[in-house]
Amino acid sequence: MRLIRRRRRQQRSGQQRAIGLALFLVFLFAFSAAGYWWYKNRVESPPLEDPLNVLVLGIDRIEGAKAQRSDTILVASLREGDLRLLSLPRDLHVKYPDGRVDKINAAYAHGGAELARQVISGFLGLALNYYTVLDYDGFEKLIDLVGGVTVTVPQALKYTDNAQKLTIDIPAGRQKLNGRAALGYVRYRDDKTGGDLGRLQRQRQLWEAFLREGLPKISLSQWQEIVSTAQQYIKTNIAPVIIYRWAQKLQGLKPEAVQIRQVPGEPVCKPKPVGCYVEPDPVRTAQLVNKLIRRLDVVTADEVRVKVLNGAGTAGLARRVGERLQYEGFNVVHIGNADRLDYAQSYIIDTSGNAQKIKLLMERRWRSSLKAVRPDEVSDIIKGLAAKGVTGQNTDALVILGQDFQLREDDSGS
Repeated sequence: MRLIRRRRRQQRSGQQRAIGLALFLVFLFAFSAAGYWWYKNRVESPPLEDPLNVLVLGIDRIEGAKAQRSDTILVASLREGDLRLLSLPRDLHVKYPDGRVDKINAAYAHGGAELARQVISGFLGLALNYYTVLDYDGFEKLIDLVGGVTVTVPQALKYTDNAQKLTIDIPAGRQKLNGRAALGYVRYRDDKTGGDLGRLQRQRQLWEAFLREGLPKISLSQWQEIVSTAQQYIKTNIAPVIIYRWAQKLQGLKPEAVQIRQVPGEPVCKPKPVGCYVEPDPVRTAQLVNKLIRRLDVVTADEVRVKVLNGAGTAGLARRVGERLQYEGFNVVHIGNADRLDYAQSYIIDTSGNAQKIKLLMERRWRSSLKAVRPDEVSDIIKGLAAKGVTGQNTDALVILGQDFQLREDDSGS
């Protein structure tokens, strides 16, 4: 039952990231559109922050709801020719200014964008002076305003969810997607089209198509309509003149200059009334913020390439641990058996010589003690693995799970 809940949470999280990318397209429209209007009026511009960090909240209008929660939460960090997006899970448990702990998406419902800004700024330890609140409906309408985007769909995508009132029906082939189809394109996910990886590829494809043909073809006559439409779906405390100047800096932004990451955390489910939420990992979150947003030279989990090897003979052991490491953000490049299945000791073999990467892996909350060693300290093991075709090439660490290894409860998948 826990595995089913986890898969549902991961699917929901993937949908939120997909919509988050879509929402940023709307945000980019707002930058350019409102900014153009102010440029025409020649308003004096204050000094620019560099980088500019903006909290982006995506709000889904739910019929009959008394208060709206932010379904998608992003921090966008902009420099000339460089855009970085940090996604925060909506169910993340964080501390509020009054000392209580609640899900992060409740902040908007309780105190609007200003409380959300305070809560998220405090959690990340990052000054966030600006916010932008976006409505999902705006994405569809603004894509329609520029005449859609052209993509090649490898195979037909069909999906119906009556609860969400969502229908996706996109045929295979090269075609121009309107706003509704484009939103469905970045939300779609199934195993036949590559699961989460396939969805990420579609997001990237749409992003590239938008940068290639969406922004460049907007005529001056379209700006007025875009401004009018954007005002219906976007609320921000950023001065339009700042918006325009940053829009200028983002002109010519290349797809490869866009980085997207998600705040790490542990999914937790408890009996009602607590329910399910995401427990944050403060250490790894601080490392990610320093790397992605502050642009400091630090190592993050996605830079650590790991091979996970079953040396205990316990069925599915390497797979379960490997999947968990992937969920935590590590780059797991191989999962399989070691050269033998009677290892008494578990090892982390440093094949990169990068102490920071090994330290990050060792700091993971292992239930068992893994011995960190260099290849020359376990030469017999290295030879045995090589004989089975397992080497340290293009890898930072070999993780061998021995008979002393104990699964954490959330590694077990049961």
